[in-house]
Amino acid sequence: MKRSDLGLPITRYNIKELGWKDLLRVFLPLTVLVLLPVSYGFWRTLYGYSNFGPAAAAAWGRNWFLLGAGLVLLLLLYSLSRLRKAHTWIEVYRWGLLFHLPPGKKRILEWKEIKGITSYSVKRSFLSPGSKIKEHLILYSRGRSPIRCHPNLKNLGGLKKIIKKQVYGRLNPVMIQAFNNGEILPFGEIRLSKQALFMPTREIPWEIIEGINVHKGIFIVKLSEQKNLETPIRKIQNLEILVHLIRTEI
Repeated sequence: MKRSDLGLPITRYNIKELGWKDLLRVFLPLTVLVLLPVSYGFWRTLYGYSNFGPAAAAAWGRNWFLLGAGLVLLLLLYSLSRLRKAHTWIEVYRWGLLFHLPPGKKRILEWKEIKGITSYSVKRSFLSPGSKIKEHLILYSRGRSPIRCHPNLKNLGGLKKIIKKQVYGRLNPVMIQAFNNGEILPFGEIRLSKQALFMPTREIPWEIIEGINVHKGIFIVKLSEQKNLETPIRKIQNLEILVHLIRTEI
């Protein structure tokens, strides 16, 4: 499917766009900075050759050329990083999502294909620059590898809301019906049925579950007269639906 066949996107989420202003404000000054030691080294080489011969020319310009080469390498690495960020984006359409991942890879995911969502936040160290909270979003579909949305996408929280509204609006009634029919529903590392809650380490009857809680990225199951059981929410899919179903049983 060509991009022109997809229609117009509703919105786009990117990391950092690259435009003419960036070329003028960032790359042009950096290029000048790289050329300065190279130009000075070239002048030193000519001066040394004209006045003292080839040996002086080679010695006087070498360090400046090495400095210039190092700066060229750094500029190249920085440019590749900016290009990679500029070509990482997600477009939202009425029918689903278009992922653009460098180098030039694209992946289309329709709303009806999404079977699971893992959403969590990580508090970054105070030594890290930028935001202290890093959002993460993973999308699952049958027969295809999970898609991890880049955590540096701008307003990733807004993208989460759009996806959950579209996907949960379709999945929620289907999963509630399956649960009421006695099926065992998978939620990543946790499974659920009318008879019990299946954690990674044990099966828990509903009778001994007193409550559940989500605290600092951990899903907590409170048990009567027993030690609580915990699992990270990053290992759980469709957490909101899971919580709703559990609370209807307890």
